[in-house]
Amino acid sequence: MENRSAILEKRPMHMTDSVTQDAQTMARTIVKTFGAGLGVKEIIHRLASVLKISDRQAKSIYYGEPITITAEVFLRMLAAYHRNLGRLQEKAEQEAAIYRALNDEWEEKWGTSFCGGELSSFENALAEQCAEPCTIGNGLTG
Repeated sequence: MENRSAILEKRPMHMTDSVTQDAQTMARTIVKTFGAGLGVKEIIHRLASVLKISDRQAKSIYYGEPITITAEVFLRMLAAYHRNLGRLQEKAEQEAAIYRALNDEWEEKWGTSFCGGELSSFENALAEQCAEPCTIGNGLTG
């Protein structure tokens, strides 16, 4: 019985750490949608506003400090996290579409003009000599 009680005594602390880590992870994901170039104070203030908590609580959550997080705050955080995951997914899909378009544009413009298209990477291009001249930019050969 004594061993079981020792395990149970340790369990709540372990769960608290887990909740704190989960809250920090969710907070940092939420913050990613605020945009780049914000100062820490602005990030904390916006996080507090989203979660409807004090700046001090938001700061503690953001830095993963051990605090008591009420179920109401945790549920608000979960909701904000899921909303922001959707936004991040949309942003990632838009960026992927942009990169696909850029890649297609590159292929259309340059295609196999680099050494007959046999080079698979920039490093290979530097390491190998082309048997035929490679055209670059303004028609120069090299």
